[in-house]
Amino acid sequence: MNTKPVITSLQLLLIAVGSALVFPYTFMPILNSPPANQDVWIALIMAFVYILLLNTPVLILMNKFRGVSINQTCEIITGKIMGKIILIPFIIFTFICFTACMLITTVFLEMYVFDDAPSWALMLFMVVPAAYAAYKGAGTIARIANFIVPVVLFSIVLFFLFGLQYFDTQYLKPVLTDSIFLELNLGAFFTAARYSEILIFWVFSYYLVKKASINKTYAKALTTFGVAFMLILIPTVITLGMDYAKLVWNPYYAFTRQLEAFGFIERMQALNILSWFPMALLKLTIYIYMGSEVISGILKTKSHRPIVFPIVIAGYIMALMPFMNKTSTVDMLRSDEVFPFIIIPVVFIVPVIILAVYIIRKKKADAALKEALAAQPDENEQ
Repeated sequence: MNTKPVITSLQLLLIAVGSALVFPYTFMPILNSPPANQDVWIALIMAFVYILLLNTPVLILMNKFRGVSINQTCEIITGKIMGKIILIPFIIFTFICFTACMLITTVFLEMYVFDDAPSWALMLFMVVPAAYAAYKGAGTIARIANFIVPVVLFSIVLFFLFGLQYFDTQYLKPVLTDSIFLELNLGAFFTAARYSEILIFWVFSYYLVKKASINKTYAKALTTFGVAFMLILIPTVITLGMDYAKLVWNPYYAFTRQLEAFGFIERMQALNILSWFPMALLKLTIYIYMGSEVISGILKTKSHRPIVFPIVIAGYIMALMPFMNKTSTVDMLRSDEVFPFIIIPVVFIVPVIILAVYIIRKKKADAALKEALAAQPDENEQ
């Protein structure tokens, strides 16, 4: 019999923060979002208000249905059949994210690290360890995050400190002169719409130790992500300048290529790669696991493990399709043209529908929740 793993508040925080930081560490669509000028940092601050608004429905569901899985939550509220149907967008979302992240990571490796390596080999090099970690389950993912993400956060602080000598704050001026309120809000909304890590909380909070607070963990994770994102964005802009930063495929990597330490340590971008790549693998692992876990709940299999490899194989094949495996497709996936419109329905619209149904069926749902919690083991096991 498989035992339910336990993850701590810190581990859940690190899983969410690590996943969220992959994109600003790899590319920054915020630079080309409105207002697309030196006020981009203001749009980033505003984005966190929108993130909170978009994440509120899931936060309510997680707190109300603490102790049951995402599958059980949906089935308790909407019924067994509808509960399975309503999770289909979530499954599609995890598959798209897994495939897109694999493509974006591959293109970066081809551009900056392995010029002549074939795409299929690079993807295979990534999906094998990611699939294995996802196969091992939530506890393994949490322990991996516990090791990888602090290194990433340390690298961000380190790059900021070594970049101080290159900073030119003139690149941030004039403030709020070239931007209008609507542009700032639009850029903030698009940036917020790319934050899907609340879904990580929804899946992984099922394994969170009972004494930990979901709201406090979420607040700490969002704060950590916000500070780290700002430490990535500001140095990049005030070192490279907006005009150049908007043109570079990976602005943060370009920033780290400017750095040296103590007058003799050069090529600090190597630390960028060493920190970024394990974090990218972690993100792939998270999506594989979440998709397989939800499908397992729908099919009522004993474990998510039989689902892992079909997802990985399907995503691998999809990524190698000619219409997917090209730079123009990857550039579109990196922009705000695609993912905000994929994320918002799954993060906000579907949870709002579930909440509306819960209000209508509150008595039946509460009774079903009580039965489900009574059937849970008294204590989490490792």
